[in-house]
Amino acid sequence: MCVDFRALNRITVKDRYPQPLIDDHIDRLGGSRFFSSLDMASGFHQIPIDESSIHKTGFVTPKAHYEYLKMPYGLCNSPTVYQRIINNTLRKFIEAGNVLVYIDDVLIVSMSIDDGISLLRDVLKTLTEAGFSVNLRKCSFLTTKIEYLGRDISHGQVRPSLHKIEALVNSPTPTNVKQVRQFLGLAGYFRRYIEGYATKTACISHLTKKDVKFKWGPEQDQVRQELIKQLTSEPILAIFDPSLPTELHTDASSAGYGAVLMQAHTDGNERVVAYFSRVTQGAEPKYHSYELETLAVVKALQHFRHYLVGISFK
Repeated sequence: MCVDFRALNRITVKDRYPQPLIDDHIDRLGGSRFFSSLDMASGFHQIPIDESSIHKTGFVTPKAHYEYLKMPYGLCNSPTVYQRIINNTLRKFIEAGNVLVYIDDVLIVSMSIDDGISLLRDVLKTLTEAGFSVNLRKCSFLTTKIEYLGRDISHGQVRPSLHKIEALVNSPTPTNVKQVRQFLGLAGYFRRYIEGYATKTACISHLTKKDVKFKWGPEQDQVRQELIKQLTSEPILAIFDPSLPTELHTDASSAGYGAVLMQAHTDGNERVVAYFSRVTQGAEPKYHSYELETLAVVKALQHFRHYLVGISFK
C-alpha cells in the first residue's frame, strides 16, 4: 500500500544526501568474477520512524485511522534516508571495494569463490546485527553473470538487461508528442550502447520542438526499428580498465558529432567501452569541417573526462 503524501512532501525539508550514479557502480565491476546480490526484505519498512514524526504519516481508511511506525513508501526523503543508513552500516565493505549499494540492492563482488563466501558471511552478519533482513527468493549467490541496475554484468562486460529492452520493443508507435518523449526516454537509457545515437534519433527529437507539427512518418519509424534491431542483437560493451591501452576516436559532420572510447585487451582485441554523440545546435552546423572536428574532440574529452584524467591515451 502506498499513501498519497504529496501534501506532506511539499512542506518537508529535503534531505540532500547524494544517491550513487549507476554508471559509476558499473565501472567498478570490471575486475570481478563472482557476484552475490542481496535484496533487502520489506525495503523502507525496516527503518523505524522517530516517535515525534509518527503522527505526520497518518492516513484514513474506511475502517479506521492509521499511522506508520516504520518508514513508508511515498515520502520524498525515504530513498535518501535508507541509502544513508545502509551505506553507514556497510561502510567498511564499500570503502574496501567489495560491496556496492544502490538503495535496497546490495551487490557483493569477488575474484574467487572462497573470498565471495567469506565476504557474504561477513556482510550478512553485519546486516543482521543492524536489524536488516533479506528476501532470499530474490537473492543470488556467487554467479558469474548477474542482472544489476538494468544491466547484465559478466567478467569485464556489460550489456542492457533484456527486461529493459523488452520495454522499448513493446512500446507502441508514438501517435503524439507525449509518447515521443516517452519513447526517447526509454531509448535514451541505452544511448551509450548505440553508435551515433543522437544523430540517428534527430528526426524523432525534432517532433518534440515547439511549433513543429507532429507527423510520425516512414523516416521516424525506420529509426525506431533500427534502434530496436541494434538493441535486440545484444550489444556488448567492455567495462573500463585504467590499466589497459586506451583510445578515443571522434568524428563530426554538420548534422552532429560523436566519439568512441575503446581499449585494447590482453587477447589483442579492441573493445568499445562507450559511445558518445550529440546533434549540432545553434551556429554549429555552419562551422567549417576542421572546427567541427575540434568541437567533437573537445566535447568527447569533456564527456569521458572521468575515464581519461590521469592516464595516457591516444
